[in-house]
Amino acid sequence: MMDKKLWKDKFVKWFEEEIANSDKPLDEHWDVEVEEIEDEILIKATSPKTPYSVYVHISKGFASLQIYTGIETAVMEIKERLKIYRTLLLLNGRWRMAKYIIGGDNDEIIINTDLDLVSLSREEFSDALTATLFALNDMVERLGFSEDYMVKWVSHLLQIVEEKLEEESEREVEEYLMKTFGMTKEMAKEIIRTVKAGDEGPSLMYR
Repeated sequence: MMDKKLWKDKFVKWFEEEIANSDKPLDEHWDVEVEEIEDEILIKATSPKTPYSVYVHISKGFASLQIYTGIETAVMEIKERLKIYRTLLLLNGRWRMAKYIIGGDNDEIIINTDLDLVSLSREEFSDALTATLFALNDMVERLGFSEDYMVKWVSHLLQIVEEKLEEESEREVEEYLMKTFGMTKEMAKEIIRTVKAGDEGPSLMYR
């Protein structure tokens, strides 16, 4: 079985390999960070197209793909918590690869996909990533968190634009928005104006 560090290099390479004209999430642009904690390697991958980072945990003999949703059920009322748990149990029956689990001190909802390192290929990893992201979207819709997700996504987008404007021209940022998100030129200009004016991001989705 391959060494953890060799798997780390494989996962980083797969995330960083952009493939043009592909509809698969793995083939898009990902920013990757790596952290080594004792016997575990943690890879954090962030895409402009989702407000949630994707994590790959590599340990002895296995790895897992995870999305931390930020939804902490421990602080909820019992009825609401039970309703969410029931929905997650039903959703677990819909997905073959991805599963919804509860973890952390505040019982956060985590989407987890186990990865078999015996024969994992890039294509299989791509399928696992796609399934995990679809499971996230399914959960958001079923739990009625669509508006919260949109607020988080718009805030994520505006942060990206703000950071890019510090290093690039408005025209370059405009072209980036049109290419990456398929926006019209008018919408790209509007987002840039919003960031420069310091307006509230979430209001954009209602325009």
